[in-house]
Parts: sequence; C-alpha cells; structure tokens
Amino acid sequence: MKTLSGKKLAASLAVLLLFNFSACGPGRDDSGKALIKVNDRVITSGEYRAALKRLVPSGQGSSWEGLSELKKELVNEMVEEELLIEEARRARLSVTEKELASEVDLIRKEYGDESFKAVIEERYGSFAVWEERIKRKLLVKKAIERLTASVKVTDAEARAWYAANTEEFSRPEQARARMIVVASEEEALRVRAGLTLKNFGDVARELSLSPEGAKGGDLGYFSRGDMPAEFEEAVFSLKRPGEISPVVKTAYGFHIFLLEDRRQKGKAAYPEVKGRIMERLRAGKSVQLLGEWMDMRKRSSKIEVREELL
Repeated sequence: MKTLSGKKLAASLAVLLLFNFSACGPGRDDSGKALIKVNDRVITSGEYRAALKRLVPSGQGSSWEGLSELKKELVNEMVEEELLIEEARRARLSVTEKELASEVDLIRKEYGDESFKAVIEERYGSFAVWEERIKRKLLVKKAIERLTASVKVTDAEARAWYAANTEEFSRPEQARARMIVVASEEEALRVRAGLTLKNFGDVARELSLSPEGAKGGDLGYFSRGDMPAEFEEAVFSLKRPGEISPVVKTAYGFHIFLLEDRRQKGKAAYPEVKGRIMERLRAGKSVQLLGEWMDMRKRSSKIEVREELL
C-alpha cells in the first residue's frame, strides 16, 4: 500500500450531481475490497468504481486518454471528502431532514420532474443512495463553512484591491427602470393615464403580469444589449429620472416604463462594488485556509491507497 500525499485541494469536493455521464467498461469483481483507507474509514473498490462511472464522459471507456488523470483526481476528492466528513462529525454537525428535503427539491426543480427519479436510479442504483450522497455533500458544506468562519476581509483590503484592479470596473452607459406590463392596449392606456412617479411601484405590484411586478416592476440596472430591443429603445429614449414612457407594444404585451436612474459610461464607484470585492477576497482567503487545513490533516492522518485496484 502507498500513502497518498499532495497539496492540491480539489476544486469540487462533492462529486455528486453529474447526470450526463455513463459507465466505463466492465471491471474486475473486487467491489468489496478495501481500495482507500482514511483513518478508520474504508472506501471499497465498488464505491470508487460507482463514482468513477458517473464521471467518465458519455461514449468513453477504459481507453480514454483522460482516464488516468481523472482517477487520480477522484481518489484525491474521495480522500478529502472523508476528511471533511470526519471533521463534521468531530464538531457534531448534522443535516436535518428538512435541509435534505429542501436540497432535493431544489435539484428536482432544476432538472425537471419528468424523468428525474429514473435518471437518479440509473446513475446511482436507487433514490436512497443518491439522497445519502446529497446528505454527505451538505455535511461537507457545513464543515467547510465552519472551518472558514473566521475568514475576514477589511475595508482597507477591499479598497486596495479596487485601486489595483480599476480596469475591471469600467462600465457602459446604464439605466435603471421599472416596468408595468398588461395584456391589452386598452388597459395599458387606462393605467398610463393615472401613473405618477409615486404610485408606479404600487400599480406594478397590483397589475403587472411580469415577474418583476412583485418588486414594484424594478428591472435593476442594465446596459444596451441586455434587454429586448423594444425595452431598451423605450428606456434609453427617456431623458431624465422620473419620466414615464408612452405605452410600448411588444410580443410580451403592452408595457409602460419608468426611468429611475441613469449611469454614464465610466468606472463603477467603490461603494457600488465593495460587496462583490469583499466576497471575492473572502473566497480567495477561504480557499487558501482550507488548502492549508487539508494539507495539515493529510499529514496527520493515516491514508492508504491500493493503486493496483484503481
């Protein structure tokens, strides 16, 4: 047996939800043999091969040139996942049934209900096995959040990064607008006649057919090319904030726009991007901290891999 070492922290620790992969060629019947040992936890050859077949691109088999590197990455990810699960249990972290159900429902909505369960059963053998993988993913996430909870970014660090990367914050001309959309021109004209700057948001919440209606019709900031051409033509033709457009007919219905703000072409001010910068810097610090923790934990753990079974 050989001890696993290395400093690379896998970009993704949970190899879980890859639906568009199919199996490798047939392998040896050694599924019950211990392939990887991580302290007290044993990962069998069968567990490893089940994960591997979900990762090999469709139509590829044992002759695929990327297979050797993929195997190394998978072994590393499985080891790191075990160490994070071990840390989660040491800290007495757990995943509730409500948290699991919420995550499963989110994934179901993303992929659609029609063949969801059939695809899961094809790739994982059973829905219960897949749910257990989701539960482990959530536990890994909690462990990572706990390990990186101490990471902080100061305003001074964010300002320094902003000053050193000003080219990232140049922007084209932008407008912020609200929109009301109704089904008929008659209704649109009636609504338009009673609109003011003060009541526009309330009317949008009450009458607008678009999803933004719940937010008072707020479309946020957008540049030319971000919205349908009819929207942009109507909004960018408005001269000053507070101005309301005439009724505009599109394939989606009859629209009325309110110009809320206009930003000239230039550089985004620091307060506008501060949150984004701080999140970016925090993510970088978290990755570094997690990598250092993982290197330390690997050195202090008993990790063995039977490479002849890979």
